[in-house]
Amino acid sequence: MKKGRRNISLIVTVIFLIPVLVILGFLFVLTVIDKKLPLYEVIEIKKKVAPEVSIKNELTILTWNIGYGGLGKEMDFFYEGGTRVRPEKEELIRYMAGINQFLGAQDSTDFIFVQEADFNSKRSYFQDEVTAISDVLDSYCYAVARNYDSRFVPFPITEPMGRVTSGIVTFSRYRPVQAERKGFGTNFSWPKQLFFLQRCFLVFRFNLGNGKELVLINTHNSTFDKGGELRKKELAKLQSFMIQEYKKGNYVVAGGDWNNNPPGFLKKTILTGDQVKQIYPPINSTYLSGWKFAFDPTLPTNRNVDSPYRKGKTKTTIIDFFVISPNIELVSAKTFETGFKYSDHQPVQIKIRMNQSRCARQDEE
Repeated sequence: MKKGRRNISLIVTVIFLIPVLVILGFLFVLTVIDKKLPLYEVIEIKKKVAPEVSIKNELTILTWNIGYGGLGKEMDFFYEGGTRVRPEKEELIRYMAGINQFLGAQDSTDFIFVQEADFNSKRSYFQDEVTAISDVLDSYCYAVARNYDSRFVPFPITEPMGRVTSGIVTFSRYRPVQAERKGFGTNFSWPKQLFFLQRCFLVFRFNLGNGKELVLINTHNSTFDKGGELRKKELAKLQSFMIQEYKKGNYVVAGGDWNNNPPGFLKKTILTGDQVKQIYPPINSTYLSGWKFAFDPTLPTNRNVDSPYRKGKTKTTIIDFFVISPNIELVSAKTFETGFKYSDHQPVQIKIRMNQSRCARQDEE
């Protein structure tokens, strides 16, 4: 009798251990093959163009998180309370067609920052969205900084996301001196880090012909970050880098998807009839004191994806904006009202002028 009980206990133990060992083996293999992206890398600039930017130019910069062409108006997303993992292929084709049409119409914009552009991902049917956009912006040079390179994302278990390769892209009508990927180094702990983004910002440098540079920063900061600890570290790293560049006398602009509200954001100023939410913790009001936060306070730039977009029902906010150094004049800032038709973000554009008479204070912090 005792022998029979021992056998049953052994069988139960084996049955329990098999899935545990399978999971551990799976995590071990992914850890071995996991591609660690470098914290610093000089990025290849493609389609190099001839013109050089001048300090006398009035410049326009646009930023848009395109949501990998998969988060248009009809979509929700499982990780934020929805049920869907990816759009139907026909939806993705329609969303990308709208994205390309919009960006193609902005071909007089000097610089375009794009976030969440896929080039080898199951969620976007392995379409190369970067090449598709560059074909539309055929007079622009560009560079890509990877921030998501996971061999296999296993959730949700019933329909895994699978392979994801994605990044941020800067398109320019002018020839940069150099493009650099700077990693934030703020990954989640193991094993979660195997399945999430390796956040970074992409730096373009332009020679202004006066010994100074225009430094453009395309950023995509963390989300799904309870307590905001990763975002705080990322903001600190950006602040340090931007101040360092400004102290050299350079002209600095950072823009993108910050996953934070800009200082000065007020829910009551959004006039579209949308529900509006505040993101916590907020960016400290003393962050980059003396610099300008450029955004359109009347229009939201991002919506929740816990359900398809419904005006007046879906919560929205402003998380896409620019920060410009004190030696740059902000001429205008506007958000394009797309109705979130093609992405869960709306594009934001600024116009700037560089102020030759304003020099950086060497003691400024």
